[in-house]
Amino acid sequence: MKIVWEQSIYVGNAPVFCSICGCQSYPVRNQNNQLLLAVIYNKQGVALGEACRDCVASGSVGIRSRLEERIQSLQAKIAELQTLAETEIQTPSLEQEFQAYRRDTV
Repeated sequence: MKIVWEQSIYVGNAPVFCSICGCQSYPVRNQNNQLLLAVIYNKQGVALGEACRDCVASGSVGIRSRLEERIQSLQAKIAELQTLAETEIQTPSLEQEFQAYRRDTV
């Protein structure tokens, strides 16, 4: 993985989500008033996403630790979703939905 500060390709101060920690992040404004993002590249030079300032500042060891934390969090979420997918799914009928809608508008 290689992280490079580059000029933002997005219009304005649009937020992005850090590919390392998953938090919302905003571009950094440099001395020339340009908006910069820390872009993450793989070994083949393909951009994989952006990194937030905190992750970049944490260095290699900090990034590895944050990635491990995020991996564990995502694996727990996957397990939760797999459990949901294995159970019977019951959705409300159209009549039940209509009744709930009418209750909210009265």
